Amino acid sequence: MRKLFIIYFLFILFPMTGMSQETKVQVTEKVSISFPGKPDVQNIQIGSTLYVVKLADGTANFNVVVQNLLDIGHTTKQIKSQQLNPGFWEQMELSLIAPYGSETKVLAREIKKIGSKEVLSLAFSAVINGMNREINSYFFIEGVHSINIVHYKRADSASLELKNNFFNSIKILD
Repeated sequence: MRKLFIIYFLFILFPMTGMSQETKVQVTEKVSISFPGKPDVQNIQIGSTLYVVKLADGTANFNVVVQNLLDIGHTTKQIKSQQLNPGFWEQMELSLIAPYGSETKVLAREIKKIGSKEVLSLAFSAVINGMNREINSYFFIEGVHSINIVHYKRADSASLELKNNFFNSIKILD
């Protein structure tokens, strides 16, 4: 009976231990983030890399999309001038929520500073596959890269601590 208890305890302990192991990833020369596990890495199109961690319990997904803007035809001059446009952040907000459809509701919007970098922080709800989901996103431009850091809350039991640790781990070097 004691062996059975120990084996049961190990099965419970090891999945929790596996979920809590953070993996720091350098997504560009100047930007790093820690995921709550080892991310799958996919090249999704020319110049775009997707990093994904889907929690085993299905409660949340953690994604980072890095797009090299030069690879999609922008020049360095265009990238810099677009950011000076007074409507830049509003345009970015619309482009981030548009793929989720007209029923998307913005819950919170804020321009934050991480180091000296301005970051658009969005919280919104959207219907995905018939289910209402809460999505948090940090978006910014670093050099020639657009970076979108996303947390998809897939269940009410999703860990707020893991989400906060994910966003708080973002490092942007000057």
